[in-house]
Amino acid sequence: MPDLSRKEVIQILATTHQARLAGVDLSGLDLSGLNFAGADLIRANLSGADLTNAYMRHTQLEAANLEGAVLVNANLKEANLKECKIKGANLSGTNLTDANLFGVELDPKQKSQAKGLMW
Repeated sequence: MPDLSRKEVIQILATTHQARLAGVDLSGLDLSGLNFAGADLIRANLSGADLTNAYMRHTQLEAANLEGAVLVNANLKEANLKECKIKGANLSGTNLTDANLFGVELDPKQKSQAKGLMW
């Protein structure tokens, strides 16, 4: 069960510059269209979350769990996804330009879906 609701996440993002949500369980939440730019989501659980059209540029997602998340058309340009778990995530149209993907295992389908990869 998530630690916060969508409404609470929106309030945090609206009132906090570079929101600190490290280690928070946001699994399964509808977070589509939200602006997480520069947020600290290190070790956060975003498994199964809907992050469609989310703006996550410069977001810190190191060691976060994004397994099964929907990241359709999300912008993760220059995001830190080091050691992020991303198995089964939908990366259709996801912008990963200049993202730190050290230790991230993308399957062939994810590689073909995402934009900005230099593989």
